[in-house]
Amino acid sequence: MIAPLGLHHTTGPGPFGLAVSADGRTIVTADGGPSRYSLTLLQRGETGWSSRRLVAPRKGEPDAEQDDWRSVFMGLAFDERARLLYASEGNSGRVRLLEMPRGQKLRVYDLNQGGFQDSYSGDLALDARRNLLYVVDQANFRVAVIDLRKNRVAASIRVGRLPFALALSPDGRRLYVTNVGMFEYQPVPGADVKRAKETGLPFPAFGFPSPEALAGARRLTESGPVDVPGLGSPNVRESNSLCVVDVSDPEKPQVLDFVRTGLPFGPSSAGGSSPSGVVATAERIYVSNGHHDTISVIDSRTLQVIKEIPIRIPGLEAYRGVLPIGLAYHAPTGLLLVAEAGINAVGLVDTARNEVVAHLPAAWFPTRVVVVGDVVYASNAKGHGTGPNADLERPLADSFQASFRRGCVTMFQLPPPEDYQEHTRTVYRLNGFLPRKEAPPLYPRQLRYVVLIVKENRTFDEVFGDLEPASNGRVRGAAALARFGRRGWTEVERGRLQTVRQPLRNVHVTPNHRAIATRWVFADNFYADSEVSVDGHHWLAGAYPNAWTESSLMAAYGGQKDFRLGSAPGRLSFAQSNSSVHPEEIGESGTIWHHLERYGVSFRNFGEGFELAGVDEGPGLKPTGARFLTNVPMPDPLYRNTSRNYPQYNMNIPDQYRAAQFIAEIEELYLKPGRELPRFVYIHLPNDHMARPRPQDGYPFTASYVADNDVALGKILAFLSRTPWWKQMAVFITEDDAQGGVDHIDSHRTVFLLASPWAKQNYNYRFNASFPAIHKAIFRILGIPPLHLFDAVAADLSECFTDKPDFAPYEALPVDPALFDPEKARDPLDPQPSPRLDDPRFLREQHRR
Repeated sequence: MIAPLGLHHTTGPGPFGLAVSADGRTIVTADGGPSRYSLTLLQRGETGWSSRRLVAPRKGEPDAEQDDWRSVFMGLAFDERARLLYASEGNSGRVRLLEMPRGQKLRVYDLNQGGFQDSYSGDLALDARRNLLYVVDQANFRVAVIDLRKNRVAASIRVGRLPFALALSPDGRRLYVTNVGMFEYQPVPGADVKRAKETGLPFPAFGFPSPEALAGARRLTESGPVDVPGLGSPNVRESNSLCVVDVSDPEKPQVLDFVRTGLPFGPSSAGGSSPSGVVATAERIYVSNGHHDTISVIDSRTLQVIKEIPIRIPGLEAYRGVLPIGLAYHAPTGLLLVAEAGINAVGLVDTARNEVVAHLPAAWFPTRVVVVGDVVYASNAKGHGTGPNADLERPLADSFQASFRRGCVTMFQLPPPEDYQEHTRTVYRLNGFLPRKEAPPLYPRQLRYVVLIVKENRTFDEVFGDLEPASNGRVRGAAALARFGRRGWTEVERGRLQTVRQPLRNVHVTPNHRAIATRWVFADNFYADSEVSVDGHHWLAGAYPNAWTESSLMAAYGGQKDFRLGSAPGRLSFAQSNSSVHPEEIGESGTIWHHLERYGVSFRNFGEGFELAGVDEGPGLKPTGARFLTNVPMPDPLYRNTSRNYPQYNMNIPDQYRAAQFIAEIEELYLKPGRELPRFVYIHLPNDHMARPRPQDGYPFTASYVADNDVALGKILAFLSRTPWWKQMAVFITEDDAQGGVDHIDSHRTVFLLASPWAKQNYNYRFNASFPAIHKAIFRILGIPPLHLFDAVAADLSECFTDKPDFAPYEALPVDPALFDPEKARDPLDPQPSPRLDDPRFLREQHRR
């Protein structure tokens, strides 16, 4: 829950940039998506605050002819009188100069010059006294220096991998730059985006860490063997560090040192520190380490780390998830303010004692914090959430979930110290951190094997809105929204009437989903923590999204942070809508894969974790469904335990193929030789995401993909229920996000199913829960501790189980062949590419219909 202090003002979606004028009367946020990119201007007048948005035009819109402005990204800076505003554009590699408050463009500064191209402009730092503007170029691993008197780029200096946040020293002579990147990735030799099938790798080159990741490896493409370059050490100075730049001569900046912050990669940390925010006083530099929940304190004279301030939750000290990002310093009190994105709070650190003294309630996912006088301003990327995108009868006029996303700015007076304890307790209560009086019930001791099946994009109402009452009472559904329910329907895609003449009505689209729900357990109060598939797959892999992940997906989702196989090294890290965990996104305790291996739990993965930056997902790429053009690695425990015969996300490949591959591999590796099944099995079954109809390939309607998914799910469960391990098994089923549909409770409400001989019969789990609740249940069944804060305090699913088992196998149900015929489903021979994961243009079309 959230209950932010003070006043709240709505902004555009995903603000990762925040600027406040010196008098506190003007506030601007850079709203980085993931729908419309904009600047939100808040101004305080005699009668209160007024708000307006400057919205970047999309291609094809009338304003796009006059101005090729498409996006913003993080960087904002006012001049001293707040009459001019500098704003980074992100993907264009430019910075806009705007006259305030009208927002009229005065000038554009382009970083794509002096031998640099494919620039990506990010955070800004303005030295108004010397008329200098410093601009992060994430794509080229550099900072550009703009001389505002001469209106030119005066210098450029390379600073480290994926530079993120900037701060100037009080005298303006030093620039401090955080680097959240770990590696400088390289193309596979000979890789060609136009010939990905022939020149790309069918599977990532190696896992990280490994000897191959360090030194490189020879791998095979269809064009022949290639020597894939290694990544080198993850702990080089350019990685997860603070770069200190001498800018006393702005035309000749020099790197003084790299200061590595937080824990190095190694035995104590499965990933880097992700230094996400920085602020400087005359004597000290403070850096927030997002993965370690610490603040590094650096002596500005010696450039040595003199203290790591831990941000810990009492009773939960072993777990991470506070996720500190933006920082601000309040000189009168010596307080350091910390945007704590993971717990929806602003932390207060007493810099005299170097310890946390309070947490103050903020809105959802605070990213930046500014203090002017005694007033605190925080930008919150997710604001107050989205709410429902339908009523009980029909979708709202614009029901696309992305259209509902808004951030917010919260503002409040710094409270007195005597109020710290009350505010902190409020934050703990809202996050579920207060100790619980009773221990949750135990799980059936007979349970030994866990299967997690992850699907794509559906809401509760569109699948289960018409579900009959459960054994424990009514279901909170909207039958009129259940387009994939017992009396579902299809739409005819425009331009395809010559192939499919009539839509279907009263067709049962998901008979297996309903059969599972009515036999075992479902939940009508279960929500996706994610907005899109990118953060959804991170959550489900145990890697809660950090500042790099969240800011990048918000920018990329509308096509404004794109991967390019060119000269800018950072572009090879831009994952766009590809959803798997990269080395830069691995937290201190790692992912679920690290966690399972750490405790000696065997596992096998089918389809998850190798949809990495730059992957090609075209036709004819079975069995993996992918070609990789760079040396981006997978987490090594996952790499070693992932099927090479099962596809990742690729909508050209039927889920029928996935089900067949899964069954064949389990039979070959475990059933026939009499080997024990791994204790944890992960299955990605993505085709309910839907794509454009392909009647010639067995998909006459978009809903045919959902039926494909339903049939495959039924086949997999029928198979598992006839194996020797079924009597000791629990199967959890959910979606990676809910953005593809509508729901009258909340647009994040999604599918949760539990199938097991030990599950209750036709039971509706009614308590509020989300993805970490599944992890908590999995870890409790497997007998291992929590991974991070989120699953440590998640809802407990133990009440879904019974001590009276029913070992009867599951009987898979067929679907109406007019909707989907499994025998006709195939990978097309020469198709137009199916939409990429979470292509917003396709999803928007679905909602228009």
